[in-house]
Amino acid sequence: MAVQNQNTRTHFQACAADVTILAGADPSATIIAAKTNYTIYVTCISLAVTTDNAATQTIQDTAGTPVVIAKSKASPGLGPILWEFGEDGTPLTADKGLALLASGAGLAGRLHVEGYYKQSANITA
Repeated sequence: MAVQNQNTRTHFQACAADVTILAGADPSATIIAAKTNYTIYVTCISLAVTTDNAATQTIQDTAGTPVVIAKSKASPGLGPILWEFGEDGTPLTADKGLALLASGAGLAGRLHVEGYYKQSANITA
């Protein structure tokens, strides 16, 4: 079985998040914390929908004007939804975290995100 972002995991600090989305609660939250002087690169996202509903799940950074990485459609149906961004991944805004934003409660499932932190600015002592 292929290992996602194997090369970047050996060169940079890996990060991952697993979130259980409950139908009766709003799952909106920061799922990967920001690190000063680092940029998060997202390599893959999977959303396994177990209860369908007319709600969307948006994965975006925590910037004032967020960069949207992925978004499910309303009523996506049961089963997996996959987003692949290659070994290099897609970057968020520097110094920002990754958040899940739900349009409302009702949809249930499991979200998994993989990526890595890459230094984006010089660190001074």
